[in-house]
Amino acid sequence: MSISWYIQRIKTFSPEEILFRVGQRVRTHVLDKRLLKDCSQVPVALPACALVVDEDKRLDYPIFEKSIDVFKPIDWHLDVQSGRNFPKSFAHKINIRSDEFGSAKHVWEVNRQLFLVHIARLYHESGDRCYLDLIMYHLTSWKNENPYLLGVNWYSNIEVNIRLINWAYCWKLLDAENLRKTDEQFAQFVDSVWQPLINDHAEFSHKHPSLYSSANNHLISEYAGLFIATCCWDIPQREKRRAYAKAGLEREILLQNSPDGVNSEEAAEYIQFIDDFFLLAAVIGDASGNSFSQTYKTRLHQMARYLNAMLDVNYNYPMYGDGDDGFLLRPDAGGHFNNFKSLLTAFATYFGDASLKRADAHWDDKNQLIFGDQGKGAFDSLEAKGDNPDKNLFLTESGHYIFRKVNAGKEIYLHFDAAPLGFLSIAAHGHADALSFILHVDGFPVMVDSGTFTYHTHKEWRKYFMGTIAHNTIRVNGTNQSTQAGPTMWLNHFKCNTLKADADSVTATHSGYDKLGVNHSRQMIFNREQDEFVIKDTLKASVGFSAEVPFHFHPDAEIQEVSKGVFEVTVVGARKIQVSTDPALEYRIASGEENPMLGWYSDHFGEKVPCKMIYASKECKGASSFETRVKVLS
Repeated sequence: MSISWYIQRIKTFSPEEILFRVGQRVRTHVLDKRLLKDCSQVPVALPACALVVDEDKRLDYPIFEKSIDVFKPIDWHLDVQSGRNFPKSFAHKINIRSDEFGSAKHVWEVNRQLFLVHIARLYHESGDRCYLDLIMYHLTSWKNENPYLLGVNWYSNIEVNIRLINWAYCWKLLDAENLRKTDEQFAQFVDSVWQPLINDHAEFSHKHPSLYSSANNHLISEYAGLFIATCCWDIPQREKRRAYAKAGLEREILLQNSPDGVNSEEAAEYIQFIDDFFLLAAVIGDASGNSFSQTYKTRLHQMARYLNAMLDVNYNYPMYGDGDDGFLLRPDAGGHFNNFKSLLTAFATYFGDASLKRADAHWDDKNQLIFGDQGKGAFDSLEAKGDNPDKNLFLTESGHYIFRKVNAGKEIYLHFDAAPLGFLSIAAHGHADALSFILHVDGFPVMVDSGTFTYHTHKEWRKYFMGTIAHNTIRVNGTNQSTQAGPTMWLNHFKCNTLKADADSVTATHSGYDKLGVNHSRQMIFNREQDEFVIKDTLKASVGFSAEVPFHFHPDAEIQEVSKGVFEVTVVGARKIQVSTDPALEYRIASGEENPMLGWYSDHFGEKVPCKMIYASKECKGASSFETRVKVLS
């Protein structure tokens, strides 16, 4: 990490946080290093497991765009994408913010061990000893290759807690408490490998909290992992740690989620991730006699309502902010998994709320694991009333505006973003996307947010996907609406302000270009009867400036200019749209350009493909306005 990064990071600290960081530094670089030096790391003999050398057995588990065969030994420090390894050195000294060792994110995805739950489910269903042997093999291997505080898998506390939660569900599927009474080999494995690992993880979780400007989804994971561990195992200081973690979850569900249910990190894909932490803690808390307050459950219920409202008819979400395909629990072994859809089923079941059950909802492996047969019966008994009605949802407090028209099974869905940049002083997972929008037609994304692609590797691509030009808004003087200070850090946050919102129209502005003497406001009008949106951009300025106006389309879209400045866009499965641009702007179609970067799309973490965009730039001598019309054709 560079000195400049540290300087920028310190700029985000309050005086109280500076004191906390000093104490944290002592913890990580003095006390932890002493633990590493003093502890005895004696490898445990690997259990016999013929499966891992049996060429006839194979089970591939997805790791972003790659996969691993879980019937073979796993290199726990390997980035499966680049083929490079992270060093087995003191965790807190490893540099993850460069390409030197590859992508830590890819390493961590393997080490979250979601695949172990899938293996445990196979054992639960079949009783085949080979699956139990395989779990013992992998956990023993992990313990040997990842001594406490050694290696990148002890770098991030969120990873520690995701492992804890997945182990808790493995424990449940294996019926481990009873199994250890009847199986001597398994009992010995629990005593010598698994329980010490659980204790180490719980200890690390408690001693390395993500507080102050880092208190986002990481802190939620830490409280959830530790709480669930105290409900499942007799860890050291169990009651004290449970009270600490439960109080933290009670606090953070209110701090990090607004009363209307919107998560404050402003990263839509993260919502399914965060909701799982809060929901699973609630379910396990109820089952263990450690239920959360009604205040907690009321806020969780409102989060479920927003989740339903933000999804289109095919369960697609508006891709504002970061997305990294992160899952907390996934007992299947398929391809890309729509956890939003699964979560709606879970929320409908947990709250007994028919307004969260859509007509096409179904029971899946994840919900069976969480709720069992009793939950399935409760879900099946609900009448499906969750399909969104033919009306808009305007959340002025949070700055999220959903225009929706539903007619005879057809849907027009537009999400307009007048929300803050992100959460806390670094807004780690927000994008410079003020006043941007996306449009889905009949359940298919047509006009899109560009996505994320990467975090700490490919720095120029990270800057592009976070930046204003990768979103359907206006960029001024080639600068972002806020200042990028690192791959997950913003300075000089823009502020959005809704000026007016009525039945089918919203007008909002943002402060991102005040420093340049330019104010951008945008009015989004839905002519409902004509299936048409009118986008009016106003740029107030007393100085000259350059403006760039991009509109991004899904990679599947075909675009044809049917007359001067009028484009017809086709996506298979959806009705066509027509985009009529402002005559004052000269538009061109750009796609997959690299110098400068224009026209790229990332649907999933680690993947990027060219997409078509309609792009215009103009030198403005002063105040300017542009009008764009987007019409859904019958």
